[in-house]
Amino acid sequence: NMYPNVKPSNPRARDARKLKDLAEDRLSNGYLGESHELITEALNTMLQVYGPLHADIESSHKHLAHISYLFGRIGQAISHQKQGLLASERVYGVDHYETIYCYVYLALFAHNLAQTSVALRLMYRAKYLLQLIFGPDHLEQAAFDINIGLMLHSSGDYKNSQRFLESALRLHKKFHGSSSVQVAMCNILVARALASNADFREAMKYQKHALEVYSEKYGEDDKRTKDCSAFLAKVTQKAVELQKWLQNKEKAVPNMVIYEALNDTTISEVLATVNGIPATPAKAATPAKTKSEEKAEKSAEKVEEIKKIGDNEDLD
Repeated sequence: NMYPNVKPSNPRARDARKLKDLAEDRLSNGYLGESHELITEALNTMLQVYGPLHADIESSHKHLAHISYLFGRIGQAISHQKQGLLASERVYGVDHYETIYCYVYLALFAHNLAQTSVALRLMYRAKYLLQLIFGPDHLEQAAFDINIGLMLHSSGDYKNSQRFLESALRLHKKFHGSSSVQVAMCNILVARALASNADFREAMKYQKHALEVYSEKYGEDDKRTKDCSAFLAKVTQKAVELQKWLQNKEKAVPNMVIYEALNDTTISEVLATVNGIPATPAKAATPAKTKSEEKAEKSAEKVEEIKKIGDNEDLD
């Protein structure tokens, strides 16, 4: 009656792991340049110890992708995220939640680089895998539906955008209740999709519900409540103009466009909020330089000084 206790060992590269933990700590404190240097050094060590396929390699690539995104270097972020996705598919499998979220963040980075069609294909893939694992009524499906709906909106497909946003609204009502902030946000997004499709009467219904929730949660003087009320006024005005034109068609066709509905900046901000990442610092100051970049600049300055001294001696 002897049963062996099998304890599989999971050896770790101790020095690389310490560097990785320190890099994560520096990132959480806002030191992006130092974090980038540390995680790069840790990744190089891990590649020598583990090879290209390991869970720590996958998380390190995601870490670098996140830092590159914060720096506004979207191309580098996509490159690192792709490598993290390939490692995740082979380490965890294609139907693992880590792999699914690699698809999601790669889609968000691609959308920020104006590659909307690529982003949509990645999001459809992530939605299919999530539905395959957890079923159609999982709460995370709501976030995925909002992502797809907003990406479709940015590409001008307002009808399909409305369909996905209404699906997200249904799930948030089911899990959070009709008076929650999440439901109010979904109501606003659906209203703007309807307004972009010139269905102003339906848009008014969704926007009114959002205004009621915001007034109750935040008060009448809050910026979110005022913005919601202002958009409701615009939608109401457009609905009245459309109704007057339908009753008297010999008049000129009214302008049915609401320019403030959803621009690319607003879509990026909502996507960042829904997925828990900061918006791309497009208007931020020049990102902090890494140590290697600072050393390269200093050495270049020294070379220039030496050249100037040599030129002055030649002139003498």
